[in-house]
Amino acid sequence: MGELARFEDIRIKMYPRDVQKHKEPHFHVILTNGERASVAIANGKVLEGKLNARQKELIKAWMIIHKEEIWDRWNKAVAGEYIEKIEPRGL
Repeated sequence: MGELARFEDIRIKMYPRDVQKHKEPHFHVILTNGERASVAIANGKVLEGKLNARQKELIKAWMIIHKEEIWDRWNKAVAGEYIEKIEPRGL
């Protein structure tokens, strides 16, 4: 539960009721090398961790394509509901 997408070396996840630490809508990025980052949904800003330029570019492109679905999943996560995977398209 919680994995929204997977592409290249990137996994994107969201966790139920995950609002304490960052105080703003966000998702988590987990790279195949084990590094992690948190990214703001509103603007793609990296809130915690590090991403290289290519990873940021891919994530922002994914965010543009799936904007409504990402917000839908955030609302479900905050409510503690099941978070469905976002079907890939465009990347």
